Amino acid sequence: MGELLTIGYGGKKPDNFFAEIEALNPGIVVDVREDPLHAFLGVYTKRGLEARLGSRYVWIRELGNSTRELPPILVDEEEGLRKLRALMEEHERVVLLCAEKDEARCHRGYIKAKLLGEAAHK
Repeated sequence: MGELLTIGYGGKKPDNFFAEIEALNPGIVVDVREDPLHAFLGVYTKRGLEARLGSRYVWIRELGNSTRELPPILVDEEEGLRKLRALMEEHERVVLLCAEKDEARCHRGYIKAKLLGEAAHK
């Protein structure tokens, strides 16, 4: 299973954000927002991220936080985690992407802990 990292774009200039992504050297960047179609800055929309990241970008809507609260209520946690596990089998390094810059305040931290907890119990 591949390495799992996270990144948030909140408060970052696009060039700095994309430089951070490149420094992480991801095999795939997984957008875990419920709705990446309407972001504050167009560069962070699904279309903008696809333009910058190409085939390294994928959106898993099922991992979106439908409440915007913590602990999160994911759109479809079981299906979303199944899709993410499959990507982690295919890629050496997977980066979860969301808007919140602080992983501890974002549901991507919950997703990461969930998958790492599963791996620890195998």
